[in-house]
Amino acid sequence: MTNPNQLKQQVPHPEPGYPFDIFHIAQSVPAGNPILHLHWHDDWEIIRFLRGRAVFHIGSETIRPEPGDLLFVNQGRIHTGFAEDDEPVAYDALVFHSSLVGSSLADAYHTEITAPYMSGRSLFPSRLTPRDEGYARIVSHVDRLVEEYAAVCKGFQLAIRTILQLLLVDLTRHNDRAGLRAHDDSFAAELTARFKALISHVERHYAEKITVQQAAAIVNLSDYHFCRTFKKMTGKTFIDYVNLHRVNAAEQLLIETEEPVTEIAFRVGFGSVNYFSQLFRHYKRVSPSQCRKAKRLGQASAAGQVSFREI
Repeated sequence: MTNPNQLKQQVPHPEPGYPFDIFHIAQSVPAGNPILHLHWHDDWEIIRFLRGRAVFHIGSETIRPEPGDLLFVNQGRIHTGFAEDDEPVAYDALVFHSSLVGSSLADAYHTEITAPYMSGRSLFPSRLTPRDEGYARIVSHVDRLVEEYAAVCKGFQLAIRTILQLLLVDLTRHNDRAGLRAHDDSFAAELTARFKALISHVERHYAEKITVQQAAAIVNLSDYHFCRTFKKMTGKTFIDYVNLHRVNAAEQLLIETEEPVTEIAFRVGFGSVNYFSQLFRHYKRVSPSQCRKAKRLGQASAAGQVSFREI
């Protein structure tokens, strides 16, 4: 979920043919650093925020959740998240494919609810809080999904599918109460596709020089509108995004190779070692050399320990 080198994610699922997974994320990073690297995928996602202070950017919306809030990521939406202070942040991410709510045996009643979501004309609400009407029922479905996934009892696959369909019914009722109707979102989809192309371009060519003007041309926007839209979608200015991407790439090289800091700085696209060191310390709160030493000490102390993914 947080690999900076995976932008369009192929989400792994524990059982072949059953596209549902839950990730528990708990981490401490310096304020302003990603807790969820920018990416998108073809699945739906529900984020249950548990603790800490963070800001998420989902599509063009900026959300600062409180513990207990539910965030919803519709299919194909660019999304990312950042820590707002140095304290620990934790959240659950439930990721599932639309095939779990669809059915080849669907009747008219089933299709009435599911078809608008499957086509993208209806969208999940971006956020639900404990103060919202219907929250209690919806969060109870999320709790049941977590329980079924963790227990892996006989029939859990059918239980998860059934709970997801009930969840969709209650989300539809919430949308009706809130006046959120099915609509044609083709322009937003086209704009998102252009930004995905740009982000993929940066992923491949981050070590090369790329200006705001070049980036704006890729998405066919004026410099002004590009800068505003990019900041809205990613939470960073374009220059900040590229620099952070380069710093993250440098961090991996510091850990995985013996290359000198100077060579790594130039390899990831910085023309000045001093500027690289300054930015690295700004984002990571340590120098490149200190990062290399600390990470290796941490890996050595973890050797031989059993690792597991929490649920």
